[in-house]
Amino acid sequence: MIRERMGQLLLEAQLISEEQVNTALQVQEVSGNRLGSILVEMGAVTESILLQFLSQQYGVATIDLSTCQVDAELLTLIPLDMAKKYTVVPVRKTGSRLMLAMVDPSNTSTLDEIRFLVGAHIVPIVAMESDIQAAIRRMYGKKDHVATLDVDRERPPSRLPGAFSSRAEMSQIENQLPVGTERSSSLAFDDLQACLKEVTSSLPAGEVSEAGMDRVEDRAPIILLVNRLIQQAGEAAASDIHIEPYENFVRVRFRLDGVLRTIIHIPKNVQRAFTARIKIMSNLNIAERRLPQDGRMNVKFHGSRDCDIRVSILPCFHGEKIALRILDRASLNLDMTQLGFSAKSLARVTTALEVPHGMILVTGPTGSGKTTTLYSALQFLNSPTVNIVTVEDPVEYQLTGINQLQTKDDIGLTFAAGLRSFLRQDPDVIMVGEIRDRETAHIAVQAALTGHRVLSTLHTTDASQAITRLLDMGIEPFLVSSALSLVIAQRLVRKICLDCQESDSVSPHQLALLGFDEQEIDSVRPMRGQGCPRCQGTGYKGRVALFEILSLSEELHCKILTRAPAYELKACALRSNLCSLRASALEHVRLGMTTVDEVLTVTGADEQV
Repeated sequence: MIRERMGQLLLEAQLISEEQVNTALQVQEVSGNRLGSILVEMGAVTESILLQFLSQQYGVATIDLSTCQVDAELLTLIPLDMAKKYTVVPVRKTGSRLMLAMVDPSNTSTLDEIRFLVGAHIVPIVAMESDIQAAIRRMYGKKDHVATLDVDRERPPSRLPGAFSSRAEMSQIENQLPVGTERSSSLAFDDLQACLKEVTSSLPAGEVSEAGMDRVEDRAPIILLVNRLIQQAGEAAASDIHIEPYENFVRVRFRLDGVLRTIIHIPKNVQRAFTARIKIMSNLNIAERRLPQDGRMNVKFHGSRDCDIRVSILPCFHGEKIALRILDRASLNLDMTQLGFSAKSLARVTTALEVPHGMILVTGPTGSGKTTTLYSALQFLNSPTVNIVTVEDPVEYQLTGINQLQTKDDIGLTFAAGLRSFLRQDPDVIMVGEIRDRETAHIAVQAALTGHRVLSTLHTTDASQAITRLLDMGIEPFLVSSALSLVIAQRLVRKICLDCQESDSVSPHQLALLGFDEQEIDSVRPMRGQGCPRCQGTGYKGRVALFEILSLSEELHCKILTRAPAYELKACALRSNLCSLRASALEHVRLGMTTVDEVLTVTGADEQV
C-alpha cells in the first residue's frame, strides 16, 4: 500500500497541491484505497504522469499490461488469490528471477513475502492499479483451469479413502518441480490442489480445538491429501518431504537432486489434522505435541512398488515441523560398477574389500551417498559363505542375507554395545553406521586388527582428515596405521540435463583457477544446462558421485606414526597419485557431465593442495 509519504513526494515534485493531498488522505481513511488511485480518481494527476513519477522515484521500469502476454505457467507461480491479495501480476521468469508488475515497488514486506512463497528473486515493475486489476481479470479469466481448480470432477471409482491413485495426470505446473522423469510423465498437482480444497471445505475455518477434534485426521479428504502428497514425492524421485508450519500457512517442500523446492502451501486450519494423519500412519502419539517423535511408515506406489518412509517430527514455534525421508528400494542401485567409480578406483576398492581384515572408511557430509556406497560394498561381499552384521542408526534399507541391528540409545544399545555383541556372533564382515566416539572407534579398530573386515563412515571433508579424526578420538597412531586399509571420500554433484545442454562461456583464467593445466585449457569445453521443461528450468537432472580414494603407502604409514597434520597427509597422498575430489570433479567437467558452478560449490578451494 502506498504510504502517506507518496503524497508528500508528489507535493514536493509540485505535481499536486497540499489541499489535494489532504483531501485524498481523508478519502483514504474511509475507503482504504491506495493514495495514487484516489488522486487519479480525483483528477489531481493522470495515470501516465503518476506512473512515470513512480518509475523515476524508485528506479524501476514501467509496463503496459494491456498488451502484455503472460505464459500460463507463470500464473501457477502467482495463483489468483495471491495476485488479488497483493495486486500483482507475473510478467516474465528468467532463471531464478521473476519480473512482477506491482503498484508500489517500495513495499519491501510484499516483495519479501512473495519471494518466500514462490522461491524466486523478485524484480519489481511498476504499473497502475487499474491496469493490474484488469490484467488479473483478463489473464486468470482465460486460465480458469490453472487459477481455479475443479474439485467436483469425477474420480476413478477404484480410488478409496486411504488408497493411492492409479496414475499421475499431466500438469501445467511443471516449473514448480524439477522432477527426474521425462516430460511425458510430468507430475500433476491439480489432484493435490483438489484434495487440499476438499479438506479446507470439510474443516472449520479456524484451528481445530482439542475438544472438537472429532477424529478429523481420519476423514477421507485428509487421507487423500496426505497420500497424494507422498505419491507425488515418489513420482518426482524426491529424497525428502519437508512440512514446515509458519504463522499463516504451512509450506511443503520436496528435496530433488539435493535441492529443496517449494511445492504447495497448506492453509493453517488444515495443519493439525494433516499432522495427526501422518502420526497415525507412522504409529506415533497424536496427543504429544511438546516433544520430538520419530517413526516409520511403509507405502506402496502404484499398488506394487514398496517404499519405506522415515518420519521425524519436531515441535517448533508455529507448530510441529515434519520431515519425511523417502527410502525407495526400487531406486536403490547396489551395483558397485554403477556408482561412478573410475576403472582404477573401482579396482582399488574391490581389492581392499577382498582382504579378509582391515578397516575401510567412507567419509563425506550428510547426503553425500555414504550409505549407498557402504550397502554396495556389503552387497559385493554378500554370499552364503560370509557372515555379515551391521549396526545402524537407523536401518535405512533391509538387505537380504545381512543381519542388521538398529541402535536404541534409550535402552543402552549404542554403536559400541552393538559392536561388542557382534564380536561374539562369529562375524566375517562388520558394518558400523557411523563412528561417533572414542569407544566405538576403539572397538572397530580392534575388530579390524583381529581378523574382521570393518566398514564404517566418518564426517570429514576429505580422505586424509579421516586419519586425523581417528587420532583426535584417542586412537594410537600405530593402531590406526595397522588397522586402516582404505579411505573413500565422496560428494554428489548434479548432472547437466541432456535435453538442454549447451556450451558454457568460462574464461581460460577461470579454468586455470579451477585446476586445469595449461595444456588442456584450450581443449576443455565446459557445458551447462540452459533450462527446459524436462529439468523444470534448472539445467540439471540427476546426480553423480565424485570419489577420492586414499590407499595407505609406506610413506603415509610413517606420517601417521609421527602424527603428521592433515595437510601433510594430503600432500603425501597426492605424491602417491591420489585422485582428489577436485580432480574427480574436473574429469566430470571434461566429460560434460557437470558444470563449473557445481564443481566450485561442492568441492571448494580447500580440495587443492
